[in-house]
Amino acid sequence: MRLNVLSRTMVVSMMFLGLLTVTTAVAVMVGTTSQDIIALLFSGAETEQAGRTWMILLEYRLPRTLLAVVVGAGLAVSGVVFQGVTRNPLAEPYLMGISAGAALGAVISITLSGEYQFFGTSVAAFLGGLVSVALVYGLVSVRKKGDYVNTVILAGVIVAALMNALMLLVMSVSSSHELQRILFWLMGDFSLADYQEVQVAGLFVAGGSIFIYAQANRLNLLIAGDETAAYLGVHVARTRTLLIIAGSLVTGAVVSVAGTVGFVGLVIPHVMRLLFGPDNRVLLPACFLGGASFLAAADCIARTAAYPLELPVGVVTALTGAPFFLYLLIRK
Repeated sequence: MRLNVLSRTMVVSMMFLGLLTVTTAVAVMVGTTSQDIIALLFSGAETEQAGRTWMILLEYRLPRTLLAVVVGAGLAVSGVVFQGVTRNPLAEPYLMGISAGAALGAVISITLSGEYQFFGTSVAAFLGGLVSVALVYGLVSVRKKGDYVNTVILAGVIVAALMNALMLLVMSVSSSHELQRILFWLMGDFSLADYQEVQVAGLFVAGGSIFIYAQANRLNLLIAGDETAAYLGVHVARTRTLLIIAGSLVTGAVVSVAGTVGFVGLVIPHVMRLLFGPDNRVLLPACFLGGASFLAAADCIARTAAYPLELPVGVVTALTGAPFFLYLLIRK
């Protein structure tokens, strides 16, 4: 049985790794300079036009696509974690109020841009997400009795409502230019991606995903029920807390660099579950690579579909992913 699971994991991983490679290559090459890029790759000529093409390719397209890959992988893996530990199919990476806290941090940073800005938008958003998680755990620790999972969910809802109210308060005193930047950030934005953001977010996503995958068997047991997991030797409270913290850190990191990209963390785990089953040893790699491929493709569409305008990537993820999910749901 163990060999069978390992074989399935390898097959699924190799399949989606190939898909990710193709998707990334296409996303980097597609755009207004596609012909120049193809000519450059095949000719290797060193001209002024070739220099501009290399600059577009390496300083704009590649970091943007890589950031979409990192964010898609992180959101999908976090979605698996939150749906598993809460045993709630509607749970998503923003469950702990992380999205609202990060949005508040970003809104404050954008509004104070200038001499009063102490942190960059990404740092402020990440700190805001951490504050939300700390508040949620503070509320959970105060109420020691009752269902842990429901308490976490309710605390997340309360904290998210508080953060959203504070965000609207800050937005009400912002200028029209700042409101435009805030709105675009809230809908998801990769246009200002750079290699530093890719590295920082990539470290969080890679480290968190490795830790979460190491807990795949325990996550399977938690889904089966707390009593079953405890009977089979799992420290339920500690394991659930560690998984939630890992998922929260991954979510906070990707939200801080990309804004609130919806749909990926909610539906990609369901799609992969319909295709490959509920075993997290197979599901987690499938979601990691599938989420990365999906968001890279969605960002490519957002960048090119309405050129010269650029669509929010969050809108594209919902419009392209929802019909596919409905198709799978009907067929399965």
